Amino acid sequence: MEFETVKQWYAGHVKRQIRHRGLLALLGFILFPIGATAGAVIIFGIVSVFFGHRRRYGADGLSDAGCFWATVGIVALMFIVNAFIPRKRGPEKLYSEEADVDDSLAGHYLRGRIVQLEIFLWITLTGPRLLSWSLFSLSEISRLKKQDIHSVGALLWLMLVKRGKVPYDDIPKELDWLDVQTTLAQLEDMPGIVHLKNPPPGISMTDDLRAAIREGTPL
Repeated sequence: MEFETVKQWYAGHVKRQIRHRGLLALLGFILFPIGATAGAVIIFGIVSVFFGHRRRYGADGLSDAGCFWATVGIVALMFIVNAFIPRKRGPEKLYSEEADVDDSLAGHYLRGRIVQLEIFLWITLTGPRLLSWSLFSLSEISRLKKQDIHSVGALLWLMLVKRGKVPYDDIPKELDWLDVQTTLAQLEDMPGIVHLKNPPPGISMTDDLRAAIREGTPL
């Protein structure tokens, strides 16, 4: 297969990724005000109930203006909290699904409160997360625009014609002009790229990626 064909396929892949990320960023910016408003309304309601002048305890509390500014402060804090929350979390972080589950009445009560807290945080952090999502998409667009199409295309072509694992040490022998480390880093997030650690360590591609390049179809 000719190198220029592989290079054109990769250039098209990058363009599609940029377009996809652009749509995600736009969607995030459109939905961000809705999510932020929904979270602010819920926070304002909670602040009014527990700290406002109409709170259930009957004592003097914050005025509506005070509740509003307290809400603004809490919403701002939510943006800060969101920046430090790991993006990948599972239910196992809160409790084990097997032996650690407490089937007592207190255990069910605790799990119910945890679920309520998760729902509350999900709603109130929707706005900050949508903004983070959009900003991340924009950063990905910037990264994709800096991709070295020629170098990455050459490495993909090499993996394609070799039909198997290409040892890292053999890449400079086949492509002596290539900046191997930089090019490998640009392939890190590409679906279908496989890094093999068995001696000699090297790189290869899945059959799906190989077929997509040969047939000129998107991943």
